[in-house]
Amino acid sequence: MVRLRIVFMFLLLAVTGCLFSGPPPEPYTTVHYYQFSLPGFNATFDPLVEQFHRLYPKYRIRVHALPTGTDDQHQFYLTHLKTRGPGGIDVLALDVIWMAEFARAGLLAPLTDLLPPEKWSDFFPASVQAGTFGEKHYGVPLFVDGGVLYSRKDLLQKHGFDRPPATWSELVSMAKTIMRVESNERLYGFVWQARQYEGLICNFTEFLPRGQPWLLPQGGGRLNRALIEPRLRFMRSLLTDGVSPPSVLAMAEESSRHVFQNGQAVFMRNWPYAWRLLQQADSSVAGKVWMSSLPAVAAGETGHGTLGGFLLGMHRDTPVADAARAWIAFLARPEVQRTLWHKLGLIPARKSVLRSDPPPDPPPVNVLFEVMTHAVPRPATPLYMPLSQSMQAYLSGGLGKVYSIDEAMRLMDADLQRLTRVLNDKTGA
Repeated sequence: MVRLRIVFMFLLLAVTGCLFSGPPPEPYTTVHYYQFSLPGFNATFDPLVEQFHRLYPKYRIRVHALPTGTDDQHQFYLTHLKTRGPGGIDVLALDVIWMAEFARAGLLAPLTDLLPPEKWSDFFPASVQAGTFGEKHYGVPLFVDGGVLYSRKDLLQKHGFDRPPATWSELVSMAKTIMRVESNERLYGFVWQARQYEGLICNFTEFLPRGQPWLLPQGGGRLNRALIEPRLRFMRSLLTDGVSPPSVLAMAEESSRHVFQNGQAVFMRNWPYAWRLLQQADSSVAGKVWMSSLPAVAAGETGHGTLGGFLLGMHRDTPVADAARAWIAFLARPEVQRTLWHKLGLIPARKSVLRSDPPPDPPPVNVLFEVMTHAVPRPATPLYMPLSQSMQAYLSGGLGKVYSIDEAMRLMDADLQRLTRVLNDKTGA
């Protein structure tokens, strides 16, 4: 009898073990969120994640930090968005230039109904435009950025100029005057980013007249040569006339900042992040700098910076759509965008947040507001990445006299037509 009881208990335990083998069921709905890494990233995001968990006790956020370089992030997304396995992407932070590519490929879910219309209107218009494809919102603005002009206030005032230049021709005139009178071989007129990389496209966009398209509307297969060619000639004249040094052909953001911060340039084009660094105690120009909108092409026009920043997107096949949408809406909240501004220096995409409660020692908020209001996005086309790479090569070659301006324009236009044919062949258009 005892033996039968032992056998019965053994069978019962065995059956019970079979019924409950493997890990226990997950008590939470987990969202896998992928975004860039930054200094101070964990210290800022960990409390935000904890706050979200308190608001939504059944949801959990797993934050995955990607490399800082946008090219590495883009390649990671291309590799992992098309096949979504366990732990795959649910929510992702996207550079503003990727949205059309990923949305057209059907990799993102529309988010138009995530926020009511009046909430969308609180974001800067260019950031909303960058996240829109086919009249649907696929990206919710996380933060914004825009190109700005830095001027040596002390040098301008010394030589009789009481404000930054309003037009590019004024910048050239001021720079030449100051360089001539100062007679300092180590003082350049204007430093910017002309290296062959995405930053060159940002700079190029800022030399163009505002409100006129790069691409002609007939299928988007031709460059607007009448718009682009004279501005490319102007860019090259900055080098040939000595306003900019030949070294700008190798400059990116940090290399140009170091030149300006060491007191070796009258003007610099860069992003708002440089403001804080220029004001540090060891900076040669601390307290001697104006930050302003970039110059316009002609008097009476509005200058503009290229739109930068990131958007939040959701994978089309996420199995946790409700939780993913809740996380995106949370990150878009005013109080969260204020935290990202104060802790990480990310400029809020919400106009209401930028207007109020700035962090200690911010860049001039009135200038930031003007810059973000007039920021211009790069072309929203699925062809943008290959088009950008093509234009980087030919713009760089044109500026460096590898190509004549005519030849650079012809090669860019031919590449765009080739890319358009490839796109149409794939879509059957």
